[in-house]
Amino acid sequence: MPGDIPIIKVGSEGVPRIILGCMPFLGESYQGPERNRLYAQRFQEPNNLRSIILKAFFNYGIHALAAVPGNACSLAASLLKVVKEIEDSYRIRLSLTPCISIRLRLGSEPVDEYRRWVTYFHLASKDYRKEGFQGKQELLQKFLRDPILLSRPGWERRFSEALTRLSPYGKEAAERLDYDEDSIKNALKTLNGYRILFVEPGSEIDFLVAMERFDRIEALLKLLKTLGFENVFFGVHHAGRTIPALEASGLHFHGYVTPVNHIGALMLPSQEEALKAIKDSSKPIIAIKPLAGGRIRPQEAFSYVFKEVGIDACMVGVASERELEEDLEAAAKFVR
Repeated sequence: MPGDIPIIKVGSEGVPRIILGCMPFLGESYQGPERNRLYAQRFQEPNNLRSIILKAFFNYGIHALAAVPGNACSLAASLLKVVKEIEDSYRIRLSLTPCISIRLRLGSEPVDEYRRWVTYFHLASKDYRKEGFQGKQELLQKFLRDPILLSRPGWERRFSEALTRLSPYGKEAAERLDYDEDSIKNALKTLNGYRILFVEPGSEIDFLVAMERFDRIEALLKLLKTLGFENVFFGVHHAGRTIPALEASGLHFHGYVTPVNHIGALMLPSQEEALKAIKDSSKPIIAIKPLAGGRIRPQEAFSYVFKEVGIDACMVGVASERELEEDLEAAAKFVR
C-alpha cells in the first residue's frame, strides 16, 4: 500500500507517498471554530487517536505521520504519547514529520501577524500583471476570500482593516528580523526518542524569504543540523513567490511542503503562480490540504494532486476511521 512505497530519498530515509496528517488531531478543521471544538473534544480521548493510527498502519501500510512538538499544546503532547504507546504495545516503528513553528521577532517584539499578511499582499501586488492575474482587485479577493483563510475568525474584516491601517514591513524591519532560537531548541527536545523522517520549519519561512533574510534561513539549517536534524522540508504557503526564491538561494535542504488542491485554497499568491513554481521546482513537493479542509471529494482531490499535477507525496488529515477509509481508498487509485 501507499505507505510502504518510498519515493523521496532523504539522506538514508525513504519518505512514503502518503503521510497521515495531524491537524484534525490538534483540533484544526479549516472549517471554523465550531468544527474545531468538535475535533478538539474528540481527540482529547486517546483511544480516538489510537484507533485511527492503528487502522492506518495495519490496514493501509501508513507508517509516517505529521506532528508538532509536544510543547505546542496538550493535544500535541497527547499525540506524541499515543505514538509511543502504540510503538511499545505493538512493537512497531512509526515515523514522524514534525512541523516546527518559528517565533519571528523584530528586536524584542514579535512580528505582527496581520502586518505580515499586509506585506505578503503588498509584495504580490507588484506582480499582479503577471500571467494568471486579471488585476489587483482579483489578487485582493484571493487574499480576502480564500476558503482556508476564511476559516480564521473574522479574517475578511480583520485583513481588510489591516490593509487600511498598517503599512507593509520594509527594509528597516528586514534588517532587524530574527527568530527565537531557544524556542526551537525547546520544541525539538520534545521529539527525543522518536524516529524523524524530516523536520518542517513552518510557513514563517515565507516571511523570511519575503524579507530576503536568507542568511537567517541558512543559520536555521545549521542549527537544525547541530541538533541532529539534517533532513529539512520547508513549509510554504506562498509557493508562487517563495519556491522560486528558495530555488535561486543556493541553500541546501530537501524539499517543500505546500498546499495543492484543485480549488486553489491557500495556494498563494495565485493558484497559477503556485502551480508554476511547484512544477518548476528542482526538489520534491509534499502536498498538504489536498481536500481543502473537506471541500473536495477524495477521488477528485487525489486525481488532481497525483495525476494532474504530479505531486511526489501527500499529507492527508482525517478526523475519523470512516474518513480514513474513504480518503485512503481514493488515494490508492492514484498511488502506485
